[in-house]
Amino acid sequence: MAESCQKPATTGISKPTPVVSSKTLFQGRNIIAIEHNGERYALRITASGKLILTK
Repeated sequence: MAESCQKPATTGISKPTPVVSSKTLFQGRNIIAIEHNGERYALRITASGKLILTK
């Protein structure tokens, strides 16, 4: 991953931000479901290779 992630503001010892490959998440699919706070979201890979998260 060439882009850097900004670290969130913390008051204690900071932990490194975990990185997960999109290949690992999608496993050959173009869409996956993510559940967050009891709601479901769709994360898609577009035809141009970008990611879109929709509710």
